Amino acid sequence: MRPVVPSPRQYGYRNRITVHAQDGVIGFFRRDSHRLIDIECCPISREEVNRALTELREQKHVRDGHYTLRNASEPRVFSQINDEVAQTLRDLIVDFVPPNQELLIDAYCGAGFLAKALLDKFKHVIGIDWDRFAIAAAKKNASEKETYIAGDVEEELTRSDPESFRGRSMTLIIDPPATGLTECVRKAITNLAPETLIYVSCNPPTLARDLKELQHRFAINSVTPLDMFPQTAEIEVLAHLEAHK
Repeated sequence: MRPVVPSPRQYGYRNRITVHAQDGVIGFFRRDSHRLIDIECCPISREEVNRALTELREQKHVRDGHYTLRNASEPRVFSQINDEVAQTLRDLIVDFVPPNQELLIDAYCGAGFLAKALLDKFKHVIGIDWDRFAIAAAKKNASEKETYIAGDVEEELTRSDPESFRGRSMTLIIDPPATGLTECVRKAITNLAPETLIYVSCNPPTLARDLKELQHRFAINSVTPLDMFPQTAEIEVLAHLEAHK
């Protein structure tokens, strides 16, 4: 268990927020309720995000609904909300992954944030994500060694033929939603038997559940918490596993 990696910014770090508008009130819902609290400024968000919030609030007759406000340069696909800690996370993964491998499978790859940082270590890279807009972004300027698939991770991993990967040096990166891995995905990971398994999680309970189910096939080298979300109770966790010899 490694020490928690801190965030360089304790405030002003979020590159996007989603606010809600209802009956002229713009803000966030109180935890576990439908009461909307009016918010003029979000202290944990970047200046550009708060500027967008101010502009939204200055509009007349804002329609009821949800509004995602982000840095102008931020792509409209899933990405980590703390840029500095996300970069640290990527650097750690680059250090964990051994060089001169044949294949990287990046499940839940988004726009290829992690896969593209690892290109020089693999002969071929496959990224999978359900978000076709993220996959379209990943395909832009992709090299010949990169293949990105818009599809369900469970379906894509399950239909893969484990025998076709036997004897190939392979790393698998998984960055699932807070619900963690389904039973089918855990089984597919076991069948694929990658030499290196990198698990990025935003929910320690589901991470613990999944690692317990995978421990018969993989050894846990390290677990690194990262303070991706300062001023909240949430934490990002990076687990580095290797297949049992």
